[in-house]
Amino acid sequence: LLGATAGVRTQSPRPMGIVDLLNVPRVGDPQLSPDGAAVIYTQADADWKRGRRVSHVWLARVDGGQPVQLTGGTEGENGPRWSPDGKTIAFTAKRGDNESAQIYLLPAGGGEAAQLSTHASAASEISWTPDGSALYFIAPEPKTADEKSRDKVKDDVYAYDENYQQTHLWKVTVASKSEARVTDGDFSVVNYELSADGRKIAFHRTPTPLLGSSDEGEVWIANADGTSALRLTKNAVPESGASVSPDDSQLLFVSGSNAKFETYYNGRLFLVPATG
Repeated sequence: LLGATAGVRTQSPRPMGIVDLLNVPRVGDPQLSPDGAAVIYTQADADWKRGRRVSHVWLARVDGGQPVQLTGGTEGENGPRWSPDGKTIAFTAKRGDNESAQIYLLPAGGGEAAQLSTHASAASEISWTPDGSALYFIAPEPKTADEKSRDKVKDDVYAYDENYQQTHLWKVTVASKSEARVTDGDFSVVNYELSADGRKIAFHRTPTPLLGSSDEGEVWIANADGTSALRLTKNAVPESGASVSPDDSQLLFVSGSNAKFETYYNGRLFLVPATG
C-alpha cells in the first residue's frame, strides 16, 4: 500500500524547483556547417559529483533526425568550430595529463579526436584560417616559475583584482603543430575576428582581462601575423563584436553608447575606417 501511494505521489504535478532547473540541459554555441546541412553545438548537463556543468559537442542534421553526441571526455569540451571544408571539427578540452585546455581535431564523420596544441596555458576562442591550414586562439600568459612554486605549496593568497594573466592571440599550424605568437605586450586581447580573406584581424584590446577594464578597451586592426597594429577608437565606453568588411576597408562594431560615445545606452552599430 505504501509503495502504491509513493508511486502516485511521484506522478503528481508539482512546482519546478531549483534542482530541476539545474538539471535542465543547456544548449549553446551553434555552428552551421559550410554546406549548411548540419549544426554542431554544445550541450551542458549538470554533473553533481563535480559540482558543475559538463558540456559535450553534439551534431544535428538541419533536415531533422536524432542528434548525435560527438565527444564524451570526462572534463567536457567547448567551442566547436567547423573547418572551412567541413571535414574536421576543432574544439578545446582538458584531457589526459594536460593541466589546461588544448585544441583538438575531430573528423566530422566521427572517430577519435587528436590533440593539436601543446600550449603552456588554456586555449580558447578558436578560429580557423580561411584555407584551413591553421587556427587562431586566445590564451593567458603562462604562470611564472614563482607562481608555479606558490601553487605547489598552496600559497594561494592574492590581492583582489590582481590575480590575472594578460591574454594574447596565438596561431597554431595544423600540419606541423607549430605555434606562433600574434600579439604581445602589457594588455589583453579579449576577443577577435579574422577578415573573410584571412589577411586582417579585428580585435578588442583592454588594459587587463578583468571585467572592470571593459570600458577602457578599444577596437584595433592588424595584419594576420599581428604586424602593423592600429588603434581605431578612443573613448571611455565598452565595444564588442568588431568585424572587418568584405573589402577590408571598414570595421563594424557594437557599443552601448550614443553617437557622442556617451555610455549607458542600448547597443548600437558603429563604423570606423580601417585606416584609422
